[in-house]
Amino acid sequence: MYIIRIPIYPYIRSYLEVQYGTRICIHDHNYVSSLLRSMLNKFDKKDPTKVKPCQKLNLGATFDFDIGKNTLGTHLTNEDIRRFSNAIDLLIRQEMYRWCNHPNATDQVVDYNIRRFIDFYGFAEDDLPFENLKRWYYRERERFNKRSNNRLIEEYRLFLSYAPINNDLPLDKKIGRFNKHEQQFKTPPINQIQLIIPFLN
Repeated sequence: MYIIRIPIYPYIRSYLEVQYGTRICIHDHNYVSSLLRSMLNKFDKKDPTKVKPCQKLNLGATFDFDIGKNTLGTHLTNEDIRRFSNAIDLLIRQEMYRWCNHPNATDQVVDYNIRRFIDFYGFAEDDLPFENLKRWYYRERERFNKRSNNRLIEEYRLFLSYAPINNDLPLDKKIGRFNKHEQQFKTPPINQIQLIIPFLN
């Protein structure tokens, strides 16, 4: 077993422990493992100063990943570590938004749902403040409504052809008849209407 310990924010550790336990295998088929695996960099053996880069980043907590034997010789830069934490932070906020808008939510009061979300994952107020999540929720809802209202409306035009029917005319003039001299079927005059169907893109 080969373990790497990366710095993360405390509330992100709380989220990962609830979702995956105290350790994640980097070769598991889940979003977090795939994200971290895509960020791993190989050591630059040509430059001795980069053979063993030193992590000096401190985000308040750490989390262990089992990288496996095939992933040895890789590392994360400080920029990658921040990107990883920011990606999980966005994941948490998006899950909170779905939590608050779930059709089976306990109630329809946003504040109560956010509080329950915080309690479920055990986020500390100092690490992830309630007001911060609440402001993000309303901004996201506004963005969502704006995207919904700005969707382009396309029109599908359907042409329907019809022949006017006069009940006073003989049957052969209503439906047409075969012209022996011109060797073709003669139909009554055709009119056309246009049906416009709006379609949300």
